[in-house]
Amino acid sequence: MANDRLKTNHVSPLVAWIAIGVLLVLVVGLLATYVLRPGRSPEDDAQTAAAIGNMDEAQSEADARREEKRSAAALL
Repeated sequence: MANDRLKTNHVSPLVAWIAIGVLLVLVVGLLATYVLRPGRSPEDDAQTAAAIGNMDEAQSEADARREEKRSAAALL
């Protein structure tokens, strides 16, 4: 009886339960990390809003200067 090709290899059920346990611990850990993450403070939100306002103002100024240059070039 040389190499029996029809013979099946059974994996121990303990290996399957260990894999399920590891995955369960991983999912619970990720959920705990998500729930316990530090929240954003109102001060951070205010700083973000101020920075966005400053960027919008600077962009508007840059657009106005660019438009002035285009119109000056078009008149030439």
